[in-house]
Amino acid sequence: MGLSFHDVAAIRSVLAVPGFALLAWLYRSRSAPDLVITRRDIGLAIFAGILCYYLGALANFYALTIIDASVERPLLFAYPIFVVLIKMAIERKAPSPRVILALILTSLGVLLVTGALNTTLTDSEWIGMGWILFCSVSIAIYFLISGDLTQRLGSGLFTLIAMGSAAAGLAGHYQWVAGWQHIDLSATAWYTLSALIVFSTVLPLFLMAEGVRRIGPSRASLISTLGPPATALMAYELTGEILAAAQWLGIALVIVGVLALEMGRSRQG
Repeated sequence: MGLSFHDVAAIRSVLAVPGFALLAWLYRSRSAPDLVITRRDIGLAIFAGILCYYLGALANFYALTIIDASVERPLLFAYPIFVVLIKMAIERKAPSPRVILALILTSLGVLLVTGALNTTLTDSEWIGMGWILFCSVSIAIYFLISGDLTQRLGSGLFTLIAMGSAAAGLAGHYQWVAGWQHIDLSATAWYTLSALIVFSTVLPLFLMAEGVRRIGPSRASLISTLGPPATALMAYELTGEILAAAQWLGIALVIVGVLALEMGRSRQG
């Protein structure tokens, strides 16, 4: 039996909550010793989770029914630009030249890796682009909120609250569009979902929150643009997919952009 997006998103989110709870308990000592959880902190964590991993995920899925994935990927990975712009507006301070350079290189690299520059869009596909940009902005806001809250709540507790809230939203949404009583998955599907929950949901999201806590949202979002090049390289190595010269150039640009960002920090340190 095939799984729809709603099946995977809802089941994965709900079953991942115990994993997030376990990590929050294991890493509870990493929080500040005088931790005081305020209603504002809880509210912001809930807002971040629902905005990004409930509303943003639904927007991304809907957009993929309108536009091709080659257009969706670079637009989705525009979130480092929004992170820098929103942070610049809040702090009223321009980003450093090395951050701007890293943004330009990584953005161009993602465009080349995904082949978006070779795609022509119809009028209806512009609507899909708008939904993807909404999703991208939601990711940027999640990064910025997590950068602040993980310092006070710790990565485990913040991720538990945020992802638990998103799971509640997706659970209710799934009941509305499909109904939990209609789930009928094979053993193979459950094994696949289990691996997806552990290795593609719980661990990555926790590690991302911990990374943001340690290095900040701007650097973390820029470094995360290594995702599309890494995917392309794995496709090349594991499936024998042929990469065009432009894609190799895009991979190089993303790596150079991230290295420029990190080497600049090393020299300053």
